[in-house]
Amino acid sequence: MNGHVVASYLIGLVTVGIALGLFYAIVRAWKTGRFGKSSQKRLISVVETAVLTQNVVLQVVRIGTRYYALASGAGNATLLCELASSDIEPLMAT
Repeated sequence: MNGHVVASYLIGLVTVGIALGLFYAIVRAWKTGRFGKSSQKRLISVVETAVLTQNVVLQVVRIGTRYYALASGAGNATLLCELASSDIEPLMAT
């Protein structure tokens, strides 16, 4: 094989990889209902997620204009506390 054939093959392979990645991102956004909507226009959105253990995650969730800390795992979710908007919104702006 000459260099031109190898280069064409690699360019084609990269192009297909990028197309598959974009397709995956679009399908995932469509599935979660976020396609075409910004997180600011949604009533409920997950601001941040941190994995604590294999089965437990800590999430900061925005519902309307209020923020909550939730712990969830193994089929249940627990409200930990309400968070002050003044603590969350400056961090989201950066």
